[in-house]
Amino acid sequence: MNLPRRVAWEARFGDGLFLATILWIIFGALPTIGLLVGQPVTGSFANTGNVPDSFPAFMPPWWAAYPMTLLLVALTLGSLPLPLRGLRATTRSTLLTVLVLTFSTTLYIAAAAAAAEAHQGRLNFFGVDNLVFIQFFLIIITVARMLLSGMRLVPRTWREYIDEDGTVVPPKEIVRRAPRRPWDWNRNRARRRPPRQ
Repeated sequence: MNLPRRVAWEARFGDGLFLATILWIIFGALPTIGLLVGQPVTGSFANTGNVPDSFPAFMPPWWAAYPMTLLLVALTLGSLPLPLRGLRATTRSTLLTVLVLTFSTTLYIAAAAAAAEAHQGRLNFFGVDNLVFIQFFLIIITVARMLLSGMRLVPRTWREYIDEDGTVVPPKEIVRRAPRRPWDWNRNRARRRPPRQ
């Protein structure tokens, strides 16, 4: 894979990571906060030996964990041959952060969904328990890739940006597709706009 194509794949990885973050906020963080706040407020908090009929406060969106996990699998496996040494928004540590946050909220949502089913006398995790194991495995893969890269046990093209001549290109000299910071968009727009008279 040549350098421009590798940089283009990193840009697509950044877009996918942004989408994964938005999905985590909507289907992971907000339902988790809603359950944590809603259960004591509505009085549907389960105490020892006392489970009210209104427990849980609402059924969490467990079905959203399936496309989220599929996206994370694609991002993790697709990022293995990429150096990801560019901007902060598209580094492997950002992917690891999203994986850990998604794992924790998926685990909580799976427990809440199973508790609601158990209250009705059924044992049902809706398959989300399997997704928790898959997400945990993705965390292990990402950490292993980071460690192997630090110990230089992966191919050189997986660790560094190398052009067609075999020269190592520093990450700051790589021409990116578009700015990743909001203030860069405004700065570029101001440069293109003619000065006011």
